[in-house]
This record gives sequence, C-alpha cells and structure tokens, in this order.
Amino acid sequence: MLTTARVPSAVKIVDVTGSMDPEQRFVVTNEATGRHFSANEATANFIEALREAGTVHEATKKAGLSPIHAANLMDQLAKQGIVAWTDNSDGRTEPRGPIEGKLVSLRADLANAAGLARRLSWFGSLMFSIPVALLSAALALYGLAILASNSDKIRASLLNLAELDVGSILPAAGLFIGLKVAHELGHVMAYRIMCLREGYDPGPIRVGLMIFAGTPFPFTDVTGAWRLRSRWRRALIGAAGIYFELVTVGVLVLAWEHLDLGWFETTILQVAVFSGAMTLLFNLNPAVKLDGYYILTDLLGQPNLAGRASQAARTWVGRQLGADLPKPKEYELAYWVIAYLYRWSIFVGVFWIAYRLDPRLGSVVAAISGMLLIVRPIIATSRSLQTRIKHWRLGFGFVMLGALLGLLFVPFQSRLILDGQIYTHRTSYFWAPETAIVAQTGGVSAPIVFEQPGLKQQKLELETRLSILQSLARTPGLSATEQAGLMSDGAGLEKQLFEVNSRLARLEPKVHATATFVPIASESLSGAWVRSDYPEPLAALATPVPAFVTVRMEQWRLEEHLSPSFRVRMTNDPTCEFDARFSDEWSETTARDGIIELDASPSKDLPVCARASRNGAAIVARLPLPPRSVIQKIGLRMDRLLQERLPFEAKQ
Repeated sequence: MLTTARVPSAVKIVDVTGSMDPEQRFVVTNEATGRHFSANEATANFIEALREAGTVHEATKKAGLSPIHAANLMDQLAKQGIVAWTDNSDGRTEPRGPIEGKLVSLRADLANAAGLARRLSWFGSLMFSIPVALLSAALALYGLAILASNSDKIRASLLNLAELDVGSILPAAGLFIGLKVAHELGHVMAYRIMCLREGYDPGPIRVGLMIFAGTPFPFTDVTGAWRLRSRWRRALIGAAGIYFELVTVGVLVLAWEHLDLGWFETTILQVAVFSGAMTLLFNLNPAVKLDGYYILTDLLGQPNLAGRASQAARTWVGRQLGADLPKPKEYELAYWVIAYLYRWSIFVGVFWIAYRLDPRLGSVVAAISGMLLIVRPIIATSRSLQTRIKHWRLGFGFVMLGALLGLLFVPFQSRLILDGQIYTHRTSYFWAPETAIVAQTGGVSAPIVFEQPGLKQQKLELETRLSILQSLARTPGLSATEQAGLMSDGAGLEKQLFEVNSRLARLEPKVHATATFVPIASESLSGAWVRSDYPEPLAALATPVPAFVTVRMEQWRLEEHLSPSFRVRMTNDPTCEFDARFSDEWSETTARDGIIELDASPSKDLPVCARASRNGAAIVARLPLPPRSVIQKIGLRMDRLLQERLPFEAKQ
C-alpha cells in the first residue's frame, strides 16, 4: 500500500481569501505546468504537512484529518499532479481514471489563446465596460422578445429539423460552431481582463476540444481564476461565455428580423433555439461542472463543491454502516443527489439515441453507464471505508447488495392485467339516411320510420307514366321507330323508379324481432324534418348476440407469447369469474391511437352472475405471461418504448 509521497518544489500555495468569502480560501499553483487549483484550509494544511512529513500517515495526523478524508484527498492531489507517490511497492505510479470514463469523455488541449487575447484586449475592455454591457443586455433581451413573438415560425423551423440534408446541415453546423467559438472567446477575454484588473499575469490560456458521449464541446482552461480574490470577477469569467453567445444570437436574430436572408433565415432560427436549449441544459446547469457550476460555487464561496459533495456521500454511507465519522453537511449531500440524478438523465438520453441507432450500441452505453454510476462509486466507497468500519459490516453490506442485485435476475411468474367489457348485445345506431320526416307510429318504444311525401308522390307519378307507356307500346300499327322510342322512354322511367324505390327502402330501418329499440333524439323530433348531417343518433338498436368479451391494451404491451386463454373477473362482482379465449388473431390487429382492441369468447357457458350484468359491464382480464426477471421486464419495456411498429410480424 502507498504510504510515502512528496510535494514538488514547483507547487506553491497562496492565500487568496476575499473580504466576502465565508471561509479561508487558497490557490495551489503548479508552476511547472502552469495549472491552478482551488483549495480550502484543510487541503492547504494537508499539503504543507505532507511536504514536511513525507508520509501520508504523519500528514493526516498533523492536519487533523480522518483517514478516509486523507485517502480521498491523496487520490485527487495525485491525479492533478500536486503530489507524487514515492512508495511504489504495489507497482502503482499515480491514480488513473477508469477506462470506461475515457470512452465517455475525452479532452484534447489544442492551443494557447493568450496571444489572441492580447491582440483583442481593446475588444475585451470594450465588451466588459458598463455601457456596452448594458447595451448588449438590451440587445439580447430584444432578440429573445423577437423569438417569443415568432413562436409559430420557430415551431415550423424545428419541425424541419427531421428533413435536413447535407446541404442544410453544413450551414447549421457552421453557424453553431461559430456560436461556440464566440462562447469560448468570452471566457478567454474575461479571464485576461479580470486577471489584469487584480494585478495578475494571465499567463497561458489553453483552449481545446472535449468529446462527451460522442458530442464535441470546446473548452477553455481558466483555472487560474482561482487566484482572484473577488468572487464577482470569478463568476463573471464563468458567465462571460454565455454573455458573448447571447450577444451573438441577438445580432443574428436582429439580422433575421430586418434583412432578407432567404433560406438562411430558417437556419438562424434552428441554431438560435438549439443553442439556447444547450445553454440551459448544460452550460447554466450547476449539476454538471460547466459554467453554471463555477458561477454558483464562486457566488456562494463554496469551491470544489462537487468533490466535497462526493466525500459527503461516502461519509453518509460510512455512517450508515457504523463508521465513526462526522455528520456530512446537508447542502453538500443534497448537491450530490441532484448531480447524480442529472448524470443518470444524461446517460439515459445517450442510451436512447444509441439504442435507436443499434441495440448493440445501446448495450455498450448501458454497460459503461453501470460501471461509471454504480460499480465505480461502490468500489471507491468500499476502499475509503475499509479501514473505518468492521469487516463483517462491510461484508454484510456487500452480501445484501449482491442479494438485491441477484433478485433483479431471478425470473418470477407474471401476468398482464387488462381492462375490458362484456357484451350480450350488439348496439347499432340510427341516423336519417337523407332529409326526411321522423315518425313513430307504434308508441314510445316502437322503432322509428322515416317519411318523405315527395318521394311517394314521385313514385306514384313514375308508376303512372310507366303504365301509360306500356299501354301505348301495345297499340297495334306502331312503326319500329315509334316502338323503339317508347321502349327507350320506358327504360329511363324504370331506372328512375328503381332509384326512388331504393331511397324509400333506406327510409325503412330493418329491425330484428328480438332487438331492443331505444329512442335517443327521435322522441323530441317526431314529426319534424331531419337532415342527414344531424349530429346526434336518433335511436339505438340492441340486438342479442352470443356473449363475448372485448379487452383493450396499449400497443407496446402486445407480444408474441401472449396466451390465447385467460381469466376474466367482473369488476362489480369480484367473486364472478370465468375463462375466455381470444377469437381475434392479435398478430394481425391494427392499433388505433396506440390502443389495440381484441375480442374473446367465454370458454364455457357464461355464468349466471355474468349474464345478469348489464350490457357493456366492466371486466378485468388476467393474462398469464412467461416467467421474467426485473431486468427482462425493463429490457422488454425499453424495447417496446423505442420501437415505432408492432413488436412482431404476423406468422406466415
């Protein structure tokens, strides 16, 4: 185990406590690398004690830290190159980040922007002057007001994102990169201006590219800002990127509003909205170590909040396992919970995209997420606690954790619960087939009929004319031409008479002798003319049919192994149960609005309790499913949610 370490001579500790800082604050500078790190009093004392003692054990005692705190602190200091291990008995040189972490996040230092910052000093001084800052704020607000007043155009431009081709993607990508360059330029200029205002040499300003979850992001290394005593200047450096980006967006929106830019107008809207969403989701979100995090920690005077929050989480776990550790600060523990949940949300989003591209790629993302967010934290916590709690407690904790994880893979019998209804009658509805008079001649419960006196008169006239033509056709001595003309006229009259008879037949609804007629609007409309587009049905007709059950399920629940037989229970009478069997082929059904309806017939005679229920009574269907583990259920649910079609093809 590593026990001895040294602090390089290039490492300097400077007290930079400001007048408004709630606690003493230091900056640790490695002059060999030009990097700067913020530290509190405990960290500074530990580094000085390690420089004098040379052993971690002595430095821990001298600084008054707990072993768990000192071990975590040594890992962080070694990673940042502030201390170097001199005892390599276990072959270790320095802590290395997890390999799976490098697959998710990579950083590449590309250039020194100090020269550019010097040449543009006049521009930085201008942008951070009060008059220009107020003017820029007004411009940004004006741009936001323009976007808010054109929500319909924004919605249309965002809908066009799904139809982008190479010709339209390249301009959008170029404009987005330009906004991010302006963002990083804001950090560069603010860092130089604020350092000069406090009398510091800015030194090198490294810029580069970070790839997180396959997405490139530029970054600027301004860790030297920890030297500044004014928390407001440090916060301004963190906010300067968003400031420059909003000003650039304001200029673009102003050009969009007042200039005719043709096809480029849609690109401006798309990039402006997308850039704003990225800023809110990532840059301004304090749950991730970007601009919002540093702005918050600077204004609150809480440097290294993320590291202290992780330490608070480990301490809380140790206390739950019986370790004698001080109570962690509640706000640090709360921040860790928020940041941890946010990281999960990011990985869920990445998994969603990866799974849609290729399920195998989604599995890789899930494995990496599990290692970074579950396995690695457990390993780090157990290492830090192994000297602070009894081994049997730690072993018992791992056994319980293993048992809980094992239960996720144990298959259990499951079933599918669906809602539905039982029917003993089929119901159909009456509307007026065409404009007609509604009539009920046999009492309130008698079927309605439709009358149209004009059609009856037209039928009588056609029959009379046809009878006359037929009599004329039988007159002796007619020429062939006259007979042909009479036959042609008769055929025309027969065709008209057929159409009239068909219309009259539609006006007479066919009602089965065993059907039950229920008037709806026909009572109040009896004797009145009704158009065919009348919005309400005039009556309902319930026809007895063999009892059947209809169940409804969401489309994503449908699966190939769905059992054809299931158990039905009446909702109004839990003791009334019977078996049923699907009469529909679920593999050939069509979903409407994501819902599938399936009909089933009782396997045996319907029990009296079910037959006595009203038509359309609610039922609960319980369908047996193959045994599945929790992991299998989650995988099946994700598969159903991510697909855009029925889960399987119809069997041939």
